[in-house]
Amino acid sequence: MKNIFAIVFIAAASVAMAQKQVVSAYNANKSGDYEAAAGYIEEAITIEKAALKDKTWRYRGEIYLNIANDSALVVKFPNALWVAKESYTKAKELDTKGNYEREIITGLGLVQTTAGNQGITDYTTENYTGAAAKFDLSAEVAGMFDVIDTMAVFNAALCYEKSGDVDLAVTRYKTCGSYGYQVPNVYLFVANLLRQDGRVEEALTELQAARELFPREQSLIIEELNIYLENKDYERAESNLKLAAEGDPTNEILWFSLGSVYDNLGKTELAAEAYLKALEINVMYFDANYNLGAMYFNEAVQGINAANDMWKPRMTKAESAEQKALENAAKEKFIEARPFLETAHKANPEDIDTIRSLRDIYARTGQDDLMLKMSGLLK
Repeated sequence: MKNIFAIVFIAAASVAMAQKQVVSAYNANKSGDYEAAAGYIEEAITIEKAALKDKTWRYRGEIYLNIANDSALVVKFPNALWVAKESYTKAKELDTKGNYEREIITGLGLVQTTAGNQGITDYTTENYTGAAAKFDLSAEVAGMFDVIDTMAVFNAALCYEKSGDVDLAVTRYKTCGSYGYQVPNVYLFVANLLRQDGRVEEALTELQAARELFPREQSLIIEELNIYLENKDYERAESNLKLAAEGDPTNEILWFSLGSVYDNLGKTELAAEAYLKALEINVMYFDANYNLGAMYFNEAVQGINAANDMWKPRMTKAESAEQKALENAAKEKFIEARPFLETAHKANPEDIDTIRSLRDIYARTGQDDLMLKMSGLLK
């Protein structure tokens, strides 16, 4: 009988101790002494009787939510919001009859709102790592109620990007994409991050997957093109630009870019066609005028060089005729280049390469006054 009474006494003492700690935590929290409240509630959850009651965890959630909103205390308890979320989650699990469902949902809602607001504050103070974690928490709490907070996920992605965590930023942006939020921009962000991180093939893989979802999206095509151009992969760039130009035929930049790709591939006729299409849209477009003029200019120089290479002390009539034909063809190319380079000069009067090319053309075509003018500009 002695042993039975001892057991009963110990059990009763345990219940009393648990109740005391919970009540003390409640009172301290109510009076605004959140740190003391936290101490009491932490002791309470180590006691089995208290740890099995949803009330204990609801109080704990409220205490840590208050700590999270106390600018002085939160420094000492940096994980207060996460503790509050865990506490309300545990209370929800123990409240099997749903008697306190509304209170628990309200508590979790406050955790979500507080996390989002503090994430914004951290972002404005450039604490991007802290902001990302809080936006993640906000999204996590929303997910507990089958709500996808895409804005919080996007904000987390942005913060991870700014903090230099490429993998987490990519993951969050792709999550946004999977829910149709900020598409197709999020796929561009993913590609840019991967490219800047030196993961070019991964960037291309992501872009190609995005283009399956948005096959005519210009921004995705151009982004993929930029990667090809950076890596001098002109053949893949060509097929991309064809798609882009067909999808947006009034975009002179696309036609100019396609011309540039053809130029690099040695497809001069196709390059000229593309440059001319760009100029049909914008006659004063410097880059298209300069590139087309420069292409004809270079062909003329190649013709002059070929004619010079033929020279020898004694040449047959046929050889002289061939040499003369090369020189005449070269002169025609200089003449063909001239109007485009002149327009380029009007569009950008300070471009040295354009002035130098025009000087050489005027010298070759006998326009001495204009040649002297260009020489003067060079000086």
